[in-house]
Amino acid sequence: MDKVVMNEQDLVLLLHWRDENKDLVRQLPCPLKAVEIILTHNGFRIKGIRTGNRLKLYLNMNARPMGSTEFRMTENRMWASVPGKNRMQVDQENLQAVLTVYCSLMALMTYASPVRTISETTRIVSAHKPTKGKSSRKQNRTTYILRKENGALLAMPRGSHSSPGGIFTVRGHFRHYKSGKVVWIAEYQKGTGKKHKKTYKIGGNANG
Repeated sequence: MDKVVMNEQDLVLLLHWRDENKDLVRQLPCPLKAVEIILTHNGFRIKGIRTGNRLKLYLNMNARPMGSTEFRMTENRMWASVPGKNRMQVDQENLQAVLTVYCSLMALMTYASPVRTISETTRIVSAHKPTKGKSSRKQNRTTYILRKENGALLAMPRGSHSSPGGIFTVRGHFRHYKSGKVVWIAEYQKGTGKKHKKTYKIGGNANG
C-alpha cells in the first residue's frame, strides 16, 4: 500500500489548497486505489481503499484501531455513508474531517503532480523484475511527499524516476487525462535529491 506522510504544516497547506480548488476536489479522482495517510503530529493513520464508486476508510490512532466507514458515490458526485456500514468510532464532524483529508489529497495527487501521472510513476516503480518468492504487489509501494515550489503545492513520488541533478526548469505543458480532461501545467522549478529510504517525512517546502 502506498503511503503519504504528513505533519501539521503539511495538513494546513493541503487544506488551503483544497479551499482554492474545491471544484477539483469535487471531481473525486482516484489516482491510487489504496493509500495510507500518516499524520505524524496527532498519531492518526487513514487508510483509503477505492473500488469504482465505493470507498472504504479505516482510521487508526496511536496504533489503536478506530473502525471503518463505507461510502458510495451519489449521482451528484458526493460521498454518502452506506447505511449500516459506519463503524468508525468518531462523531460526524470528525468523520467528515477524515473524508476531507482523503479527498483533498487524492485531488492534489491527480491535478498537481508534476510531469507524470500517478499511474505512470507507479508503473515505473514496479517495472523491475519481481524477486523470487515475492509478489509484484508488494513491490508496487511508493511513498509520496508534498513540496511547495514557486508558490504551488505539488504531490510528488520520491525516487520514482531519475531526473537531472540539481534544480532545473520544467516547461509549461498540457496534461491529457483518460477522461478527456485537458489541464495546463504552468512552468515550474524542479530539483532531485539523493535517494534514501522508502519513507520520507513531508517537509512542506522546496528544501524538504
